[in-house]
Amino acid sequence: MPRPTSTLEELNPDKIDRNPDNPRLIFREDEMNQLLESIRKVGIKVPLSVYQKNGRYALIDGERRWRCAKKLNLRLVPAHVQPRPTPLENLLMMFNIHNVRVDWDPMPMALKLGEIRAMLAAKGEPTEPKALAAVTGMRLATVKRGFELLDLPRKYQKLLLKEAEKPRSEQKITADLFLEIYKSLHAIERHLPEALKDISKPKYVDAMVKKYRQGVIDNVVAYREVSKIARAELAGADRRAAVPTILRLVNERTYSIKQAYQDTVQAAYEQRDLLTKVRGLIEKLSGFGDGVHFDKETREALEALKSEIERVLT
Repeated sequence: MPRPTSTLEELNPDKIDRNPDNPRLIFREDEMNQLLESIRKVGIKVPLSVYQKNGRYALIDGERRWRCAKKLNLRLVPAHVQPRPTPLENLLMMFNIHNVRVDWDPMPMALKLGEIRAMLAAKGEPTEPKALAAVTGMRLATVKRGFELLDLPRKYQKLLLKEAEKPRSEQKITADLFLEIYKSLHAIERHLPEALKDISKPKYVDAMVKKYRQGVIDNVVAYREVSKIARAELAGADRRAAVPTILRLVNERTYSIKQAYQDTVQAAYEQRDLLTKVRGLIEKLSGFGDGVHFDKETREALEALKSEIERVLT
């Protein structure tokens, strides 16, 4: 008879060790206190998952419950004991258990994703994002996001790990900040590379992070307007004005993205949007036959539009 893949047992939490491969490296105090009180009242309702290791047990799932059990000095905890996995299987198991949870922090997850990538590479197996998404059970977009975070300078990875220790409501520096900054940098590289002749890429990133931390830039979405500045020529604006604006944005401490956008391409983008709407309106109006009767409100609106068109064209 084949042995079962797991058995449910009652284990002493002191004989269980944390799993260093758990991607969830951050355990916030406020969240832990809530779980502690719940376990104090009703106990552990969802068993831990562990495997035997050198006469002890290693966690696969349930580190928060295990930590609370130790704080409460519980004598026994329920646990599913599973066969010992290989190092790669262990990491993949962690991802497959947790991939539907929303409480993972992006940077710890990315670091563990990097370990999986290295293990697969050592075995000669595919390591592109699509392959990693398949073996971890994560969405492809999440894997790509993780790879982008792995490309961050180490100082910013450490900053994200430190920031993640705070309650989410108090976090200011997030993964989204760096993803948006690097998107804007890539837009400059592609559409306005001459702007990077006098400034290095690290200097650009450092300046954008500093402006955000100092409140000169108050929203991570604002960096998308830098991308629009870089694509000035596509909007019909003068790219020659965009280059010094990017340099000023990096070098001048109080110069905001909003002001840079207004100084360069805002009018061009507004005119482009207006052109799209006008063409749409022309197409709509051309669908009406001669002598069509409009109600009073529509006629007044069209007369007002006609008056404004005559004013701006005079």
